[in-house]
Amino acid sequence: MSGPRIPGFTYLQHLGSGGFADVFLYQQEWPQQQVAVKVVRPGVAFTDHEKSLFTSEANAMATLADHPYIVDVITAGVTEPDQGGLPYLVMRYCPPPDLGARVRSQPMSVPEAISTGIKLASAVETAHRSGIIHRDIKPSNVLVTTYQEPALTDFGIAGQLSEVDLDQEVRISYPWAPPEMVDGRSNGSIASDVYSLGATIWNLLTGRSPFSVPGGDNSSRSLTTRVLHAAPPSLQRPDAPPALDRLLQLCLAKRPELRPQSALEVARELQRVESASGYARTPIAVAGDRLTTPVAGTPDAGDVTALKPVSIEATAPARPQRPPAPEDESRPAPGRGPVVWSAVAGAALVAIAGILVVTLGGGDRPEPKPELTPNASFTPSDVVPEAPVPQPTVKGQRSGDRVTFTWRVVGGVKPGDTWLWRRPDTGASERGAAQELTFTELGRICLQVQLIRRGEPSTSTQQCVE
Repeated sequence: MSGPRIPGFTYLQHLGSGGFADVFLYQQEWPQQQVAVKVVRPGVAFTDHEKSLFTSEANAMATLADHPYIVDVITAGVTEPDQGGLPYLVMRYCPPPDLGARVRSQPMSVPEAISTGIKLASAVETAHRSGIIHRDIKPSNVLVTTYQEPALTDFGIAGQLSEVDLDQEVRISYPWAPPEMVDGRSNGSIASDVYSLGATIWNLLTGRSPFSVPGGDNSSRSLTTRVLHAAPPSLQRPDAPPALDRLLQLCLAKRPELRPQSALEVARELQRVESASGYARTPIAVAGDRLTTPVAGTPDAGDVTALKPVSIEATAPARPQRPPAPEDESRPAPGRGPVVWSAVAGAALVAIAGILVVTLGGGDRPEPKPELTPNASFTPSDVVPEAPVPQPTVKGQRSGDRVTFTWRVVGGVKPGDTWLWRRPDTGASERGAAQELTFTELGRICLQVQLIRRGEPSTSTQQCVE
C-alpha cells in the first residue's frame, strides 16, 4: 500500500489502519523529520458530520499541542484533487509499541506506574481546562515518545464540555468506558474521563483491563455485565500501597459522584502516595494560572500548578509488540450509530517526538517562587501545596443486629466538606454530608471514612465492630 502524494512530504511506509483512516510514515522535507500522517481512506463516504469530527480532532490536538504529555499535531490539510481530496493530519512520529502493548506482558513497577499516572492525569486535566472531554482514554491511546515519556493521543471522538449532551453518536471502548457511557446514560463527562484514567493506570500495574478475567470470558457482553454490576476490583499486588488501591477503586466507582472530582485530584492523590512511599516526586504539569485554594496562614500562596518543562526519567525499555487483545476494540454504544472518524487501530504507531524538555535542577531543594505574569507558569516544589486535610475519627457501636457508625473531625466541618465512606468487604460506598450511618446485620462490620475538603481527600480511617 502506498500513501497519497502530499507536497512537502515523501512517503516511506504504511503503518496501520483503523475504522476509516490509514496511518503512514512520511519524511517531511523541511524541516527534515519523520512524521506520522493519518489519512482518510479513499472511497469512504465523508459527510458533513465526519468533516466536523475531523476538524474537531485537529483543533483539539492543536489546542493542547504545547503539553509535554499530549501528542503534537504539526499541521492538517487535504490532498490534491488528483489524490482524492482526502483530509489528513500530520503528527510527530514515535516507533511502536504503545503503552498498552508494553505492559501486556510485563506490567510496570509501582513507582513507574504512579509517575506515568500523574503525567497522564496532567494531560487530562489540561484538556478539561480547555473544555475538551477525551472520551476514549485507554492504554492503546497512550504513546511513548523517543524520550520514553507517555503521550495521550487520538482525540477523534473528543467532545466539547458544553456540547457533549447534544451528540447523537458516541463510540466507546467497553473495557475502559464507565457504566454511564456503557448503558447510554451519558455521552461523556469529566467523571467519565476520570474513570477511564483510573482504568488505564490499573492496567499499567496489571497488564489487563480492570474487569477482564484471566483465562475467562472477556467478550464484550461479559465485560459489559461486569462493568455495570461488579464491584471495583483490587490490584492484588503485594507491593502496591493500600492508598493506591483505594484511589483506583474510587476512580472505578459505579456512581460518577463518588469518583475523584477531577483529574487534578487524581494527580495530587498519586503524589501523596509517592511521598508516603518514599518514591521520587513527579511534578504535575497543568496549563493554567493561579488556582483558588491557598495554604492556610500563607498570604498569596495560590496553588500554581502550570505547564513547565519537567525532568526526564527513563521508563522501561520498549518490549516486543503483541497483537491487540480483543478487549481493546471500540464499538458504538447501545442506541447510537457508529462514528466514522473513529480511533485508528494501532494508535501505537503514531506519537510525538515531544516537546524538548530540560531537567529541573536542585533535587528536593525548594524552588524560588517566580513572579506570576499572564504567561508565567511553574510546577510547585511541594508535593501537595495545601495544608493536609485532617483525618477523621470514627466510632462504631452495636445494639443487637444494628450497628451505628459516627464520625467527626478536629476543628469541625467547614463549608463544602463532604464525607466518603466505604465498606471494604462489600465495596459499597457513598459520598455525602451525613456523619452517621446504621447497618442492620450480624457479624463483623468494618467501615472506612475519608473527609473530602476543597476536593482533597484525607487519609481514610477504618473502624470495625464485632
